[in-house]
Amino acid sequence: MQVKEKNRREIEERLGKMGDYVKIDYLISCLKRDLDFDSKRFCLIKLSGLYESRKMFLEAGKMMQNAAPISVTFNGKIDDFLKAAGLFVRAGNFDFADASFEKAMSVGNENQREEIKEKRVKLYKEQADFYLKNDKRSNALAAYEKILLLNLKGEERKEIQKSLLGLYDKLGKIREFYSLKRIM
Repeated sequence: MQVKEKNRREIEERLGKMGDYVKIDYLISCLKRDLDFDSKRFCLIKLSGLYESRKMFLEAGKMMQNAAPISVTFNGKIDDFLKAAGLFVRAGNFDFADASFEKAMSVGNENQREEIKEKRVKLYKEQADFYLKNDKRSNALAAYEKILLLNLKGEERKEIQKSLLGLYDKLGKIREFYSLKRIM
């Protein structure tokens, strides 16, 4: 697609006349051009929103992760990295999510790091619960195992272990079931 627009305002005007898939193609074409940071960030965030609305969470997360370093403020960077991490978690790609969480923590101060750690556990728990509700036990198992690797407090840890025991039993993972049962 041919891109003649050079700034955010012109790009926004042209986007108003398009459908979603044409917008995606157009924004990708815009990103290939030499744009100022504001316009590039706008395109990345808009593209992320379009991908998210189409349930293409992995692509949406990648766009947010690319937008984060362009953000002007530290809080903006943290928010963008956390948004990317949330999208990666929803996509089921926990490795990309962990990388985004780590990047967010590297930008934040001590208080923000604690909030990010709590948000990380919360997002993983929400995704594991979503998988359980939709009867995707092996995906829920992966999410709960990921949560267990995080630094959890005693009661929280017991709750996750209990959920894991149930999943191990339902999935027929006898060795893991008895191994975890011994630890508890």
